[in-house]
Amino acid sequence: MKPFVYKHADARWPEGATLLHVYLAVSDQDRDLLDLVTSANGALKDFPLTPVPPRWLHVTLDQITDRPAAAISQQERDELVGVLTKQLTDFKPFEVQVGSFLTYHSGVIADLHPDDDLAALHRAVRGAIRAVRGDEAVRYPWGLQRLTISYAREEASSDDAQRILRRVRPSHAPLHVTEVHLVDVTADSTAKAITWELLATIPLGGQ
Repeated sequence: MKPFVYKHADARWPEGATLLHVYLAVSDQDRDLLDLVTSANGALKDFPLTPVPPRWLHVTLDQITDRPAAAISQQERDELVGVLTKQLTDFKPFEVQVGSFLTYHSGVIADLHPDDDLAALHRAVRGAIRAVRGDEAVRYPWGLQRLTISYAREEASSDDAQRILRRVRPSHAPLHVTEVHLVDVTADSTAKAITWELLATIPLGGQ
């Protein structure tokens, strides 16, 4: 593992800027998952990793890449929330399993599966962003998604960390997907921390 670098699309996160994202957030109803993440991070306490605090655990559905958050007006944000709400009205809540844990090139992640509904949700969110802001706003490289539980501060042995992670039991826990959040995200590259201001919550299925 090498130190984590925060990205804006395929470039470095601009220093001092915040960026709008659409996130899935881990909530109190995901207690088994919160306990599992705590166990995994505790098992790796001697590694140069910065755990993601429970309140900031998230899955990135998309990043709005055309402009920093400060350059996106309230009217533009309201329009995006409106289109997201309409787009997700018929999207039913679902559940994914989180795990097993995997050492990544710059931290520790958990696999998400099955991921058909998750990928469909991403496409719906991206379609809403594109409809409001155009192709330049959807340059975030979205692939197989994961839940990041810690970021590397320094170089460390991925193999050693993985051997420890394999002993963490149970190896899986559910994540309940009932809503998405439009958030204004701050990345602290020194502290290896992601935090955000909640701008809007959009329920799935028009709840």
